[in-house]
Amino acid sequence: MSDAPETTSTSADPHAAQQARRDTLAAEADDLARRSARLSGLRGLLFLVALGSLGYGFFRSLPTLGWVLVALGWAVFIVVVAVHGALVTREAEVQTRLGIVDRSLARLAGKLPEALPNGPAAEPGHPYAIDLDVFGSASIFRLLDETRTAPGTTTLARWIGERASPTEIAARQEAVRELAGLSAFREDLATLGASAGTRGRPTEPLVAWAEAEPVLREGWPRTLVRAAFVLVPLTVGFFALSQGLGSALPPLLRRAYLVPFVLQVVVLFVLSAKIQPVLAQASSKEAPFGRYRDLFARIEAEPLRAPRLVSLRSALLGGDDGASACRELATFERVLGFVELRHSGLAHMLLNLFLLWDVFCIAALERFRLRAGRHVRGWFTSLGEIEALASLGAFAYEHPTFTFPVVEEGPPCFVAERLGHPLIPERARRDNDLAIDGPGRGMLVTGSNMSGKSTWLRSMGLAAVLAQAGAPVCARSLRMTPLSVRTSMRISDSLEQGVSHFYAELEKLKSVVDAADHGEPVFFLLDEVLHGTNSRERHIGARAVVVHLLDKGAIGAVTSHDLALADLAEQTSGRVENVHFEEHVEEGKMTFDYVLRSGVVSTTNALRLMRLVGINVALPEA
Repeated sequence: MSDAPETTSTSADPHAAQQARRDTLAAEADDLARRSARLSGLRGLLFLVALGSLGYGFFRSLPTLGWVLVALGWAVFIVVVAVHGALVTREAEVQTRLGIVDRSLARLAGKLPEALPNGPAAEPGHPYAIDLDVFGSASIFRLLDETRTAPGTTTLARWIGERASPTEIAARQEAVRELAGLSAFREDLATLGASAGTRGRPTEPLVAWAEAEPVLREGWPRTLVRAAFVLVPLTVGFFALSQGLGSALPPLLRRAYLVPFVLQVVVLFVLSAKIQPVLAQASSKEAPFGRYRDLFARIEAEPLRAPRLVSLRSALLGGDDGASACRELATFERVLGFVELRHSGLAHMLLNLFLLWDVFCIAALERFRLRAGRHVRGWFTSLGEIEALASLGAFAYEHPTFTFPVVEEGPPCFVAERLGHPLIPERARRDNDLAIDGPGRGMLVTGSNMSGKSTWLRSMGLAAVLAQAGAPVCARSLRMTPLSVRTSMRISDSLEQGVSHFYAELEKLKSVVDAADHGEPVFFLLDEVLHGTNSRERHIGARAVVVHLLDKGAIGAVTSHDLALADLAEQTSGRVENVHFEEHVEEGKMTFDYVLRSGVVSTTNALRLMRLVGINVALPEA
């Protein structure tokens, strides 16, 4: 891979392409709605005519031709019902696709799309998720998320919650580049995933069922199953013989079918305790195996080229044993259709007694587990990764000015050009450059209130998070090494746990320091360190924390209102760079340009802001 950063731009304008797609889908939706309404009326009319003709035939004698016409009327009605059902299904699919395209258009307009259900939440104690808005209502996950299954959602959340190796990042980047150009494939995945309705359903119960040891594989249960394959033909054969020949047979032979039949009942009774739990779990609504079949089929049908995508697709296609996910799940669905007869009351009881229905169903399910069980976990892993990569691909497609960063091994560094916050629309965003090139280096960001200091830290942090997930970043270029992002920005006290605001901050700072002490390549982002104590102790404590982190080789940035910390640059022999944001006052109005400038800020605005919100406070004379 080239060391030069790549933008994600494509030849077509994403907004124009998605708007055209929306117009096409909207036109089809309108057409389907009109056709569905007409067919609905026709369906009702045909039903009344067919029902009336049938009733007339019962009370009036009809010639043969009349009954033929009645049958034809009902046939036409059934055809119309089928056609109308297909239209309704297609209409629902088009509406789903419209929703997917509308989400894309929202992102292209600089807005957050509506959050998908069953999204993850930040784990308490995560090193950066809460501070950087990784999860939640206004989060980077919400911006990225186009997953529709539990494996996809879990995988995407894991990727933006931990760092990956440069080799892994490069493999993901190549896959994301390819998927960025496959809009139709990404739309199909999201549509099929939404139709499956499995986003909130964990796959572990399915995997556990598939990987469980077969219950009839050995010992006496296996012998009884083999006996069933002999007893059922004997029962059916002897019964058919007795009915066909009747009195021509000797009395004992006429009742010969009772012997294998009684043995069948014994087999069924003995095996029941073993097979019923397996059948119940296989047909459970918590284990919707079949819903994934169309998703697997769509992935298997797509000619993907990126090595990571080829590998993931190959896992679904199966190896030498031919355990294709789509084909195996089609077989499973057929067997499950037979299993569902368990809920048919009398019919199931008769089938079980005379044909050992449950025994043959469990035998078929056991064959599925033996053949495909060891592959199921890999299927869902592949599905999850492809969905996560597709989400990142959509993000790349919709942000053509973002760049794929260069992430390489080496001494810790983070060097960016035109870096911005990905959740701020381009028209409102101000991008800035920074260079933290080498271990034990950092920047002190000073500035007045609301000038953009905290947003700048989050811009840095989210760039590192996205880069290490394999996604493009909001920058013209970014070069970095694998970094362990650690933050202390939002502090929450707890009355219930007896934790004060100041102590809660100390615990967060300790986690950052501990990571550096353990040799992790820490990228620290500290906002207003120790602002819960007095100025003197804050100055001493903040200085000690920053110097300790730098001495351990960590890199990062810290914001502060305490201008006394500005001498860190001198104390650390230039390892800390002073930068600042400032405000401008024109005609009594305060404005911010969010431009990062070199040096220490020379103005403050707290008293002015107090007056702006209506708190009467005297301003000191200049």
